[in-house]
Amino acid sequence: MCYTVLTMLLFTLITDAEKDLVSASIPRIAQGDEAALVAVYHAVGGRLLSVAMGITRDIHLAEDAVSESFIKLVRSAGQFRGGNGYAWLCTIVRNTALNILKSRNLRREADIDGFFSLSGGLDFTKGSETAVMVEDALKKLSKEERLCIWLKYFNDFTVRQIAAESGISKSSVQDLIKKAEKKLKEYLE
Repeated sequence: MCYTVLTMLLFTLITDAEKDLVSASIPRIAQGDEAALVAVYHAVGGRLLSVAMGITRDIHLAEDAVSESFIKLVRSAGQFRGGNGYAWLCTIVRNTALNILKSRNLRREADIDGFFSLSGGLDFTKGSETAVMVEDALKKLSKEERLCIWLKYFNDFTVRQIAAESGISKSSVQDLIKKAEKKLKEYLE
């Protein structure tokens, strides 16, 4: 399983209508349409908070990241060139959350199991079965496997960074990731 497959599974949690809403709203936001900004926030704000929470591991920092991201959205909406607006917005949130961590030089220790709730507390009409399947598959992994998958796919760590963060050797990290990816693939097929 590669990064794009896991990312695609996560992006199935948003409906096509919501993707279209976000993508269509960004040009309107660039023109100063506040209603479009509110619509985007209501459509995907909770999911964006989950993205930020996965990186910061702190609700207050995650809220800051989402708030700053919406400010950046307003300022840079004119640079959006079409395509998947939700993915573009997720990238802004991810980068903002990482910048917050870097600027505060924080490394939070937390139980990662609580952050695998892909639904972010929202009730999805489409994609909820996929979210449940992914959450269940992640729960079947060992704690070390979940940590490695979490750091690699959700925090975009390299194998070297995962080894340094977890205290596990690089070769063991690589083995854990391969085993975890194989298990996830089997569980999700």
